[in-house]
Amino acid sequence: MKKILYFASFALLAGLLVTSSCTKDEDVNPFHGISSKGAVAVVTNVVNGFFDLASPATSSIAFDLGTKGETVSSVLVKKSVNGSAETDLTTITSFPSTLGLTFDEALAGTGIDVADLNPGDKVVLSFSMTTSTGVYPGGSLSIDMSCVSNLAGMYSVTATYSQHDFLPDYPTNTMDVEITEVASGVYSVEDFSGGLYGSGPYVDAYNTTGFPVEFKDVCNTISWEGQTDPWGSVSLIDGGVNSVDPATGVITISWIADAYGESAICVYTPL
Repeated sequence: MKKILYFASFALLAGLLVTSSCTKDEDVNPFHGISSKGAVAVVTNVVNGFFDLASPATSSIAFDLGTKGETVSSVLVKKSVNGSAETDLTTITSFPSTLGLTFDEALAGTGIDVADLNPGDKVVLSFSMTTSTGVYPGGSLSIDMSCVSNLAGMYSVTATYSQHDFLPDYPTNTMDVEITEVASGVYSVEDFSGGLYGSGPYVDAYNTTGFPVEFKDVCNTISWEGQTDPWGSVSLIDGGVNSVDPATGVITISWIADAYGESAICVYTPL
């Protein structure tokens, strides 16, 4: 079974409109800490979770929409893409309700085409709650543009080193490794150095035991944040190949250790 990407993030941002700068104690809302007037949207049971840029014609999401707070007579759902002007999507009058949304429906009327979008772009749904006391902002739901990812498994990795302390005696190394899924679209490798830190000359020289790194796959592009070796941060090489070949499943990652310049191109071939 294929896994869906980490980069598909959902955040329900609940907020109430404060009707006065002063609030009586008896009006304090226990789930908000401000006025008891108003309501917020509650999103549950999300199906899928992102719009698939690789297959827009068949991509859709769905979720259940409930409410919390005052009794809600209706919820106006609006949509925007990458901060564009909001347009009305639908009005819901019974709760909980299930709302389904195709990729085409998400873009309709926004003036934005699939060809204009990139991984990490977002559709944002906002919820306007109507109760007997007024109309209140009920939060928003952010839906990422992404792709299906399924990289977990065993690989043969060949590391071709550009720089380290024991060149030219250790110019390349090939070994079997396992890429483990940490979250949807997020993966880890125990020795990202391709052997240099885990079984090669750095073990005896510097007592290294490996080089664990977590990386992301977003529509066949590899990225990461905050990864380190024992001496400092590690970066992707600017202009290097950092991608997945969708036809073969081969992963190529070009990296450099920022402290002392260890660098390599690692090519992972599925076993």
